[in-house]
Amino acid sequence: MKDGYVLKVLKISLFFCLISFGNYSVLADGHQSKTLELVKPTVLITGSNRGIGFALVKNYAANGWNVIATCRNPSKAEDLNQLSNQYSSISIEEMDVTDIAEIQYLAEKYKNQSIDILINNAGILGNIENQSFGNLDQALFEKVMAVNALGPLKVAEAFADSVALSEQKKIVSMTSGLGSMQITLNSDAFYYYRMSKAALNMGVLAMNVSLKPKGVISALIAPGMVETQLLRDSGYPRVGITTDESAAGLVKVIDEISNETIKKNRGKSTNYNGMVIPW
Repeated sequence: MKDGYVLKVLKISLFFCLISFGNYSVLADGHQSKTLELVKPTVLITGSNRGIGFALVKNYAANGWNVIATCRNPSKAEDLNQLSNQYSSISIEEMDVTDIAEIQYLAEKYKNQSIDILINNAGILGNIENQSFGNLDQALFEKVMAVNALGPLKVAEAFADSVALSEQKKIVSMTSGLGSMQITLNSDAFYYYRMSKAALNMGVLAMNVSLKPKGVISALIAPGMVETQLLRDSGYPRVGITTDESAAGLVKVIDEISNETIKKNRGKSTNYNGMVIPW
């Protein structure tokens, strides 16, 4: 039996041993899993330890929401842990969006908890050189596609019933203008990243149909050009907006998402500033 599987079993057992003790439990990796306040709306955000995800956590927490903030390594997420100490409404959870066992464990933990909004924010750019024509690396392709395209769909599958229990019933996934054929028509950069976002666009479009019987909306959002580590790693010369500016715009866009807006936009993604991004 693999060590990773044994650890997940132990963590699940520990969780059920601790849930009856007070407002929160300190899990094996040291982070706090708090009890959500039922009178508040709840948002789950993946990739919450830095960048746009972290800014979204700050925004929703400041506006009185319960926030389930997930990341791969909570014990190393110093800024997120400090923010959680400031807001009793922030719960930090471990979840790698490519690890099906971790996704299922967390979904089971929140099985009977309504989640108004699920934000699939986690994503990676990937090594630039190894996704350039003439040097295309298969292992990198599989990793980028797993995180950016399949990961959001698997997270949505796992948490769809919790979202269906809520009032808002929204699953939103973070795409990019780089996933648009029209915008990137004359560029040959970032093969895998662009392909992964284009694949995500199609997956979310199909998922919206699959989720209709549950009354859940699946939609695409885009953060704009933001000053994040991803932008710096890309080597792109232009200066972007701040993560807080992007998050503020995204929260407004998410609040306005409805079946009517999706139909009007024909499933296209909406940028942080409200502009619809072409395919």
